[in-house]
Amino acid sequence: MSKIRLEEIAKQRIESFAKLGKAHLYLAYHAAFPLALTPDLLYRLWVQFQRDIDDQVLGIPWVAVADLLVSSLCNEVGYELYEMDLTVRNLLLSRLQEDKKFGQQRINELSSFLLDYVRPKLESKDPDIKDFALTQQWTALAYTQPNKVAHELALEFDKLDFNNEAELIRIVSLTETFAQPLAEFDPLLSYARGMGKLARGNLEAATVQISKILEGENKIWVAGVDLPIPEKIKANLPELFEQLANHKNALKRSRISSLFFLSILALGMLIGGTGIYLFRFQTSQLPQNSLCPKETYSLNDRISLGEEILLKQDTNSDKEAGVKAFLESKCQLAIDKLNLYRKANRTDPEALIYLNNAKARQKGDRLKIAVSVPIGTNPNVAKEMLRGVAQAQDEVNSSGGINGKVLEVAIANDDNDPSESAQLATRFGKDTNILAVVGHNSSNASLSAAPVYQKDGLVMISPTSFAQNLSSFGSYIFRTAPSVKSITDSVSNYAIKIAGKTNFLICVDYQGIDNQSFNNEFVKAIKAAGGQINSTECDISAHDFNPSAVISQAVSSGANALVLGLYIDKIKQGLAVAESNQGQLTVFGSPTLFTDETLKNGRGINGLIISAPWYPAAFPNNIFPQKAQKLWGATVNWRTATAYDATLAIIAGLQRTNRRDELQKVLHNPNFSVDGAMGKIQFLPSGDRTNNAIFLVKVQQIPGTDNYEFVPIQP
Repeated sequence: MSKIRLEEIAKQRIESFAKLGKAHLYLAYHAAFPLALTPDLLYRLWVQFQRDIDDQVLGIPWVAVADLLVSSLCNEVGYELYEMDLTVRNLLLSRLQEDKKFGQQRINELSSFLLDYVRPKLESKDPDIKDFALTQQWTALAYTQPNKVAHELALEFDKLDFNNEAELIRIVSLTETFAQPLAEFDPLLSYARGMGKLARGNLEAATVQISKILEGENKIWVAGVDLPIPEKIKANLPELFEQLANHKNALKRSRISSLFFLSILALGMLIGGTGIYLFRFQTSQLPQNSLCPKETYSLNDRISLGEEILLKQDTNSDKEAGVKAFLESKCQLAIDKLNLYRKANRTDPEALIYLNNAKARQKGDRLKIAVSVPIGTNPNVAKEMLRGVAQAQDEVNSSGGINGKVLEVAIANDDNDPSESAQLATRFGKDTNILAVVGHNSSNASLSAAPVYQKDGLVMISPTSFAQNLSSFGSYIFRTAPSVKSITDSVSNYAIKIAGKTNFLICVDYQGIDNQSFNNEFVKAIKAAGGQINSTECDISAHDFNPSAVISQAVSSGANALVLGLYIDKIKQGLAVAESNQGQLTVFGSPTLFTDETLKNGRGINGLIISAPWYPAAFPNNIFPQKAQKLWGATVNWRTATAYDATLAIIAGLQRTNRRDELQKVLHNPNFSVDGAMGKIQFLPSGDRTNNAIFLVKVQQIPGTDNYEFVPIQP
């Protein structure tokens, strides 16, 4: 029966059931989500989903449960087990997604519901119950995590005995059931169709189907799995390839007009049945630069060169298709898709890095570095850092590369977690192709990873770690961020000598190494400048921390200034202190507070004074801000500038040597210098940057609006 006819029948069945009322139809929408139904499951769906996403009552009556199970929409396939026809199910799910009452949000809610429902059954000792629960779990994930389901199905094929035709057909049918949510995984669906033809005894058709998705050396790489090719098909492939070769030679010998050429192809299709396919298959293999070398990392999905999206909140179908193509070594397709994505989202640095990585793979001759950022815990800060790396990579690759070699960048997510950072450092240390690392973000992460980099002889340049004890850690450890001492000195001098403040309440997160360092250095700087420290204790990480009570106590004991020394992942707690302050104390802070999150806090942070190593107008003759604005379509902040300079320093070093041990010597050389976003990039013997300027900015309300901005304080 044709697909059109099946859809007509499905629509008739749905319209017939809809006559019972809209509420009945709403239940059918939701019941289409699970792969199979039981009375218990349908009843629970009825209880759980009585309201739409706007919390409006749907009014689905209890009788709708029984009405649905006995309707033409459901088929009883076992004792108290029901299934919907696949076409009916897909139509109902499409309507659910298109209906403004439900949409993708309801799909996500249904996925969570079904996962909770089947979770206890996954531990069942009954293999049938366990297998059925696993299938329902895949159903729940297919619409929210299609990558995971594609991978699981590919693994099922990988461990399959191809002589077990019943099991083969079962897996094939299951894969085809998920065709709609797995539409982006066409090779997997094509593989399943080929296996279905094989199970039904049509070896010739199965061979042709499988040959469509073959990669180099007769491999089929799908969703991270190298899928097996049955021996029967392997034996048939040489004859097919011989036909391809003959066809290609015939095409080369013929020099005919396009019209006549197409006529020959049409004739070939009539005679041989597969002529056009053979032509398309062969010509699709001709461009040598369409495929590129495969290389992936495996460390709990924390590292990607382009084969996986780490910034999952920034994506669309083009980015997903580009990453999928990169995973499958289809470089040109990856480039095309990522270019399309960047037209819709210019501010995504991950996409630009992956785009340049695909071009680097396509070119072949490349040098590789890595960058480690806190994507999982602070994606906005991660993106700020990645923009600096991406901009430097894009500029050097666009201008011919490093001595003719282009730059490839591996992105890592360390979550600012010291243990994860150390593991990533170990992984990078073992990969001898990685010549340097930009990172990490927090001092906690950098201080944990630094011993590993030092031991393995791998250069690390942190663009954002302030801790004083990172200086002189080892010959392979550098930073373009200022040290805590330079920050505290500049803030203290302004607060005491310009703003006239004398009594300081210091609020820090004592769980953060850089915040402890900040506290110690600030105490020294304040006392050296003639101020005093208020005795009120203010530890924002304390479980019983009460910002209002702390502020009140400090004011009562004579405080007239508040200093916030915050760990990057504790900005919200720190801003709560500023909000509780309500203007009683003048508030000062470290560069950590230079984020969009701070500006969104509104009146609570009006007048906040913070230090920063860079802001757009800090270096008047530097073209970096203009280049950044053009590339990203938006202004950038100091983390982008320091990450850009860290990457630029590595690039300049690699122009002199591509050996790890020699790179650190080049960077330490007093004659080493390169122009960056913040002026000359040079390093002291300690690994700190020379002449690292510190600027003060103030949070100020934009006149006539409810918005706030950072405004430089003129010296």
